[in-house]
Order: sequence, then structure tokens, then C-alpha cells
Amino acid sequence: MIRKKLVNQKGSITLFVLLAMIFFIVIILNMTMNVANKKQSQISEYDKIKQEYEKNINNIDQVYNEVLQNEI
Repeated sequence: MIRKKLVNQKGSITLFVLLAMIFFIVIILNMTMNVANKKQSQISEYDKIKQEYEKNINNIDQVYNEVLQNEI
């Protein structure tokens, strides 16, 4: 009788461990995806900033006027 209870409890413990492992795997995957998405958005923002600041410095007055026109 005691042996039967132990066998049943081992099965439920195994199921609990399996569910806990699946839960933590989902959490870790979610965190990894968030980090990857954040990194990708930072890279795209970096490219936009780089394009904005690569204007020719020799015609700074023209660049200033373009910026003013875009803000209005």
C-alpha cells in the first residue's frame, strides 16, 4: 500500500517537474526574443541617425534650411 502511494507520487512529481521546465523554457525564450527585437530596433535607429549626420558640412546653411523646412 505504501509502495503504491510512492509510485503515484513519483508520477505527479515528474509531471510537476516537466511542467516547471516547460514554463521556464517559455520564459527564457520570451526574454531572448525581446532582447533580439530590442537589438534589431537599436541597429535600425543607429542607421537612421548615421544617415542624418552624414550630410556634407561644406553646405551647412543649406542643411540648416532643410531642417527648418521639415520641422514646419
